[in-house]
Amino acid sequence: MTKLPARDLDAEVAKHFHGTPAERIQLALRLGQEALQLFMATLPPGTTIVEARDRLRRNKHRGRRPSRSMDTLPR
Repeated sequence: MTKLPARDLDAEVAKHFHGTPAERIQLALRLGQEALQLFMATLPPGTTIVEARDRLRRNKHRGRRPSRSMDTLPR
């Protein structure tokens, strides 16, 4: 069996954390805004950003729901 090379913690961290903390926060906020804009495109015309944000938040925290695919199984 081949022996794996030793892992370097600094190299592993560098893979995931690019930029300063402020830059990472800005990136996360920008991605959130892009996701909200994409979600708004699926809603009826005239929906405000506030309404879309509320719908998205409500959809995200719906809790556990039964799977519809389980209802299609023969009994």
